[in-house]
Amino acid sequence: MSKFWVVLIAALLCPPVLADSMKTLVDCPLSDGTSATLLASSNEDGQQLFVKMGEHIETAFTDMPDTDFVGEVALAKCAGASLIYALNYGSPYLKGAVIRKNPTTAVLERIDFAEKALPSLLYLNSQQMRLVIPNEGYEDPSKFLVYEYLAKKGQPEEPKGVNAVPGRKGFEVINLK
Repeated sequence: MSKFWVVLIAALLCPPVLADSMKTLVDCPLSDGTSATLLASSNEDGQQLFVKMGEHIETAFTDMPDTDFVGEVALAKCAGASLIYALNYGSPYLKGAVIRKNPTTAVLERIDFAEKALPSLLYLNSQQMRLVIPNEGYEDPSKFLVYEYLAKKGQPEEPKGVNAVPGRKGFEVINLK
């Protein structure tokens, strides 16, 4: 009987060997000196993504927190003191986000997107972010879809369709391809 208690106490105190662990995919320095880390938990269906900021870990897709997106990572990179990622979860759409801390206010800013193509350009300044994605879905007749985040206003409900990439004036423009 005493052997049972030793095994039970050891099982409770030691993390299980077979437990699903999170793997760091990319750790991005942000403008305020902190970092955003993209983590992945894997299972037989694919990977589920999480973002760690400080000691806080949350789902990578906070715009739909009750949905467990599982699939293959299509994009995971640091660009312009931002973290950008996308997941191919089986439908024709890629689900992703860009996260940064505003370089002036240090407020967390985020663009959430879901499109058939990966983003090609990221525009940054202290007042806004723009994410340009080639339009492969043709639900909109435009060549490109532009997702924006405006400081103090947030992200509009829908992306804007345009036939030419936005002007670069006043922005740091990062090629994501």
